[in-house]
Amino acid sequence: MTMDISVADIEKYDKQDMLGKLKKFPMQCEEGNSYPPPRLPDRIVKKVVFCGMGGSATAGDIINAVACENSGVPCFVNRDYTLPLYVDRETLAVIVSYSGNTEETLSVLEQAQKKGSSLMCISSNGEIEKIAGTKNIPYLKIPGGFPPRCAMGYLFFPCYKIMSMLKIVPELNMRIFNFIRRWSNTLCPESRTNIAKDIALKFHDRVPLIYSSSRLFPAIIRWKTQIAENSKSFAFANVFPEMNHNEIMSWRYPEWFTRKTIPVFIDSDKDHARIRLRFEITREIVSRVNPDIVDIKTEGESLLEEIFYLVLLGDWVSFYLAILNDSDPTEISGIDLLKRKMGGAK
Repeated sequence: MTMDISVADIEKYDKQDMLGKLKKFPMQCEEGNSYPPPRLPDRIVKKVVFCGMGGSATAGDIINAVACENSGVPCFVNRDYTLPLYVDRETLAVIVSYSGNTEETLSVLEQAQKKGSSLMCISSNGEIEKIAGTKNIPYLKIPGGFPPRCAMGYLFFPCYKIMSMLKIVPELNMRIFNFIRRWSNTLCPESRTNIAKDIALKFHDRVPLIYSSSRLFPAIIRWKTQIAENSKSFAFANVFPEMNHNEIMSWRYPEWFTRKTIPVFIDSDKDHARIRLRFEITREIVSRVNPDIVDIKTEGESLLEEIFYLVLLGDWVSFYLAILNDSDPTEISGIDLLKRKMGGAK
C-alpha cells in the first residue's frame, strides 16, 4: 500500500470495526458517567487500591494521577496475582475486570476478602459478577461485547464518580464531554486536518520513544499499550525528570537503533517550570542524534482533560498505525494463544 491511509485501506484491514468503536467513544464516556454508582463503603477509607490488568487498569492509573494533585488519600494500582501487605480493613479495593474472568484480578479479589478490605467490583459479566452476587459485594455491571481496551469510557467514568463521592478526586466538570466529542471529530478519518494520521505516518516502521512529565504518565503508558495491541508494534515510554538521570545516556548505541527510533516529546503548559526546562535541554541533546522529533502539545484545562486528550490521540494513532502495518487493529491472536496455554484463563 502507498504511504497514506485511505478509506479503502481501513476497510481492507479493519475487519472487526475498531473504527466504529473509536467513533462511538464519546457516547460511551457519557453513558458510563450516567451509571448510578454501587453502594459506597460504610467505613472510613484511608487507602484505595485499583486491581486490574491491561485496559481494565487504566482507570486506576488516571484516577491515581488526579488524586495525587487533589487528595490526601493515597491511591495505588495493582497489576498482579497478589496484594501488597499494606492492603487492610482501611483500604477500599476496587476490583476491575472487563470480562469478569481475569485470573490475576480474581486472585486479588479473594485476598482482599480475607483481609477484610472494603470492596467494590466492576465488570461486564463473568466470575466477578457471580462472586459479588453471592458475597453481597457492591457491584456495577457495564455493557459487554468490547475488547477491554475499547471500553475505557465504561470503566473509567463510573470509577471516577465513586472516587468523587468519596472526596478523593474533584467533582467531574461536564465540559470534558464536549472536549471529547470535539477531539474525536478532528481525529476521525473524515477530518481533513488530522494530527493522528500525521503522527502514525511518522511512526510507521519506526520505534516511538515517548516522553512526558510524570503527571501525564497514564497517557503515555496508554500509548505504549495501544500501539502494542492495536498496531502490533513496539513503543517505549519514560518520564521526566527520571529520564534525565539515566535514559538520556542511551542515545548513543546501538547506532542502528537510535536511527530507527522516533523521539516523541509531549509538552504541557501546566508542567513544573524545571520540567519544561529539562524538556527543552533534552530535546536539544536528542536532536543531535535523531532530529526527526515529534512534538505534541496537550489540550484541555485540567489534568484529567489533558490526559483524555492524549488518550484519544494515542488511540487513533495506534489505529492508523495498524492500518499502515497491514494489520487488523482488533486481532490479538498472541494474547489468545497465551490464554489457551495458561489453561483457558480469560
